[in-house]
Amino acid sequence: MWTILKRIFQTAFKGLKRNSWLTIACIVMLVVSTTLFTSILIFNYAANYLVDYLKQKVDISLYFKPEIPEEDILKIRDELLGKEEIASIDYVSKEEALKNFEERTASNPLIKKALEELGENPLSPSLNIKAKGTQEYQKIVEDINSSPFKDKLITIDLAENQRVISQIHTLSRTIQLGSIGAMLVLVFISLIIGFNTIRMAIFALHEEIEIMKLVGATPWFIRWPFLLEGALQGFFASLITLIIFTPLIIWLSPKFEMVFAGFQLAHYFWGNFGFIFLVQTCFSMFLGIISSFLAINKYLKV
Repeated sequence: MWTILKRIFQTAFKGLKRNSWLTIACIVMLVVSTTLFTSILIFNYAANYLVDYLKQKVDISLYFKPEIPEEDILKIRDELLGKEEIASIDYVSKEEALKNFEERTASNPLIKKALEELGENPLSPSLNIKAKGTQEYQKIVEDINSSPFKDKLITIDLAENQRVISQIHTLSRTIQLGSIGAMLVLVFISLIIGFNTIRMAIFALHEEIEIMKLVGATPWFIRWPFLLEGALQGFFASLITLIIFTPLIIWLSPKFEMVFAGFQLAHYFWGNFGFIFLVQTCFSMFLGIISSFLAINKYLKV
């Protein structure tokens, strides 16, 4: 048993050295495929972060009539907090609303002048409601529309947020389907390229394979060295991909953080370094082994 394993490993390493240019070509092909695969993994994380970021920005704003006392609004808030669909509710008084509005429009002197001429606070107190899930917002609005305090409200601001919610769901589904589709296309193209590249390497050894068949070597004994070569090529390709990605992640991380506050690409990469390396290595070795298997099967006509 050990003798057979030793011969398989010796044949595999000999094949890697003997066909160095074809080995490099196979590794380059696997590096390209693994780089794209890892990019899809990281893009999927970034897209999911974006979806979660947008979800955090979604809420329902209930604007109350100015004459409604603060005590009544706080009672309504406590009543709504009892609903299982609601995660949190923030009360914004008229004064807070005016202060926030002035801060947002500080660079616009016309608005500031209009407020001074008005002489009073035109804004209304409000409750900002965040649901536990974006799918819960419509139910919350329906409950509010049928509630006893409906007459105390000026408006329920959900129109713009509803559009955002719909876009979030569409984006989430698109990302999931797009990732699956991209993976399938990538695997298909990689197998075709790998199959043809490795078949060239196998063809270069066709005389040795014929001799092995003549002396009674079983098909699996012939296959194993090529499968091991494919696995080793996949492993080396994964290491090279990791070397490519490490400086790239360090360079891109601050740029992503500037666009999306709190998005730390480097933190995700290093925090999941072992998982990313394991997954991309399995993917790369899978491509190498399957490509080798298909190519040797084609040649052996099994």
